Amino acid sequence: MLADIEKAEVFRVLPPDRVDRLRPLLRECPFERRRVLYFEGAEASRLWIVQQGQIRLYKSSARAQITTLDVLGPGEVFGALAPLEQATYSTSAEAISDGRAWWLPRETFLKLLGGDPAVAVEILRIVSRRLIDAQERLRSFAYDPAPARLAQALLQVSTDGKATVTRRALAEAAGTTVETAIRVLRRFAHDGLVVGAVGKIDILDRDALEQIASGE
Repeated sequence: MLADIEKAEVFRVLPPDRVDRLRPLLRECPFERRRVLYFEGAEASRLWIVQQGQIRLYKSSARAQITTLDVLGPGEVFGALAPLEQATYSTSAEAISDGRAWWLPRETFLKLLGGDPAVAVEILRIVSRRLIDAQERLRSFAYDPAPARLAQALLQVSTDGKATVTRRALAEAAGTTVETAIRVLRRFAHDGLVVGAVGKIDILDRDALEQIASGE
């Protein structure tokens, strides 16, 4: 759990007095697993920050096929670019665990950017890093076998060796089918790498999973 907004990736560049002025403007939003905080195409009226739990960003196709683009944890921001363009959200955001998020109204966010260029630079840094991560996932989808992609997805969503995630969500994050995800997870369990129940997976051998994820 993120104890204070000053540790969030956007606001850690601000001096303490600026953070103190910002803190009363934040709104808190508790959420439960599977709650959608916003849908793709909705008005981009807020900047969001994960306080506790995990959020996944995803896109849906015309055929209702879902692709998970990112999984975010405490301190990470989402919905940051759309408010800059007075546009709509380009992805949907769904909770994959119970937790909490902070949000700022769009107008407050824009004033913050105008008053402190360091925040704008930090936003660019975050976007750049996530673009590189997205390019790596595209490469993985094209060339890595399903076990490597499932291991990568499982490691990404895990915290302290535990992942509160469904097989379907893992399959979407790995760019494969639910049937394939179930088959691979059974193999991982048979090999003593994980143990799981519905919606929850415990990692027993992280080193072995990291080797699989890297293609070794």
